[in-house]
Amino acid sequence: MRAAIAASLVAVVAAAAAHTQVRDPAAVQRDAVAPSGAAVVSGVLTTDTPPRPVRRATIRLSGAGASTRLVGTDDEGRFVFDALPAGTFTLSATKPGYVQTFFGSKHPGRGPGMPVAVVEGQHVEVALEIVRGAVITGTIVDARGNPTAKVPLAILGAGARTASARPARGVTDDRGVYRVFGLAPGDYLVAALPSLGSGAAGRGMASDVAATTEAEVRWARSTAGLASIPPAGRPVTYAPVFYPGTADAGSATRVTVAVGEERPGIDLALQIVPTARIAGTIVDVGGQPVPSAAVFLYPRRGDGSSPADAIVSSGALTLPRATVTTAGFSIPGVAPGEYTILARSGPSGRGRSAEPAPSTTALWCVTDVTVEGRDQPDLVLRLVPGVKLSGTIRFEAMSLTPPADMSGIDLSLRALGSSLGLFSTLKVSVAANGAFTFASVVPWIYTLKATPAAAAGGARWILKSAVLNGRDLADGAFELKPGSDIAGLTITFTDRAAEISGRLIDEAGRPLARYSVVVFPTNRTLWLPDSRRIRSAAPATDGKFTVAGLPSGEYAIAAAEDIDAIDLADASFLKSLLASAFKVTLADGERKRQDLRIPSPPGKFH
Repeated sequence: MRAAIAASLVAVVAAAAAHTQVRDPAAVQRDAVAPSGAAVVSGVLTTDTPPRPVRRATIRLSGAGASTRLVGTDDEGRFVFDALPAGTFTLSATKPGYVQTFFGSKHPGRGPGMPVAVVEGQHVEVALEIVRGAVITGTIVDARGNPTAKVPLAILGAGARTASARPARGVTDDRGVYRVFGLAPGDYLVAALPSLGSGAAGRGMASDVAATTEAEVRWARSTAGLASIPPAGRPVTYAPVFYPGTADAGSATRVTVAVGEERPGIDLALQIVPTARIAGTIVDVGGQPVPSAAVFLYPRRGDGSSPADAIVSSGALTLPRATVTTAGFSIPGVAPGEYTILARSGPSGRGRSAEPAPSTTALWCVTDVTVEGRDQPDLVLRLVPGVKLSGTIRFEAMSLTPPADMSGIDLSLRALGSSLGLFSTLKVSVAANGAFTFASVVPWIYTLKATPAAAAGGARWILKSAVLNGRDLADGAFELKPGSDIAGLTITFTDRAAEISGRLIDEAGRPLARYSVVVFPTNRTLWLPDSRRIRSAAPATDGKFTVAGLPSGEYAIAAAEDIDAIDLADASFLKSLLASAFKVTLADGERKRQDLRIPSPPGKFH
């Protein structure tokens, strides 16, 4: 359970950043640059099941401006990183069958943990503990109860601590048994993703297998023989099925595993379901056929990512693909479920970019469809022009020199609730003078992301604002409606980034490193996922922390225990911190140092 601790504030002078030399990553340092310092970080990796050293594990070190370095543990579990510059570093350990561990983290698989602070010439000894991963195992049988070999399956994180992880994948052996290991503790959904028939082009693709009809049975049993073979039955396929036996992920039962636990008996029975063909015509606004178009099928879109999104995006499940001709489109072999169809004018091609060819203006159609085992041959996909969004980029500089060529700026739109599809992320080319145009954008709700190339010497530009018709789009979602052309978006970068630094200490002035510092805006309308204004920092072993690159504004600062990125996107968590957090106003370019003093006994946030 997250625990937040009340802190007292001491305002002092801002601290300057340190610069260090870079080292190349390698387990064997044959290509590494010359040593850049004299500090050493060493330690031992152990496991508690039973307690013993862990050999042949990989230890990863990064930080202090250096590239990642890798070493292996010896037979006693020991590791050494030498020739380190002064600074702060993060440490992690991995080994097959175990859960990745981060130094200072209380939860297996969760990082980045606690940074290790070293000064020039210091030798720091640390202890890392790694735990065995959990196991989920079971048997998969077909519709007749026979064990089924070579059935792919996916294990999806379903809890707050596992939802962001990429699905683990497995396959059944000749006994129909699967065993997925190395899982972090938490909640999971188990999904079998079978295919059926020699004509299946991939998991979830159209099948050439059809259900046997009564007429076919009578024909086969007839001794006299019939004049002709009866028509084949409806096409069928094995549907993806979630434990304990449902095609609906929302009705699936979560499987909870503890550290090192093995959960047997998570068995699944495959289900044969009728498939349907979705087909129809593609027309423009005037009702005329569109000669060239691309049509794609995706899981039904909502406000956020679904288990189906995660399975498809991981490649574990492939949905049927459309065939498009001048007469229309056809998608065969679609299993029952909720889907979204996306159509775009222009040649077919699967990918994540929705930008049309430079010489064309794309037309779009996004429509939802429910499939229940019956063909839908008469759909009409009416394509309409996308939204044209244009503007310019400018720089406000105090110490840095604005780039003469702005074409290196990364500018994109991200569709909310869209983890898949052609228009999940739309990038645009920026002209040398800073002008840009998104030529044909799918009508949707978006957030904007703009990142300039790094300035010389490691200095940073930050996004200050993105103003359109008096509204700043930099800190919120906005809707682009069909049939509209929008001009005048002004994106401004500044070199006057604000910064908060300090130390997390107890009442006696001793450093505390088991908490994280959370910085977030006091304005609740800015509590958005992936916000540039909501940040956390884990103090180093000396209690020091820095949160840099902040836009100006009023912020709340709090210390909290056991947090990660999921918590920062949770409005209820931020609300629990706000009441007892300290409020600080930062101007453009202002740097404040604010020590957080943890009282004893600890206070609480409400």
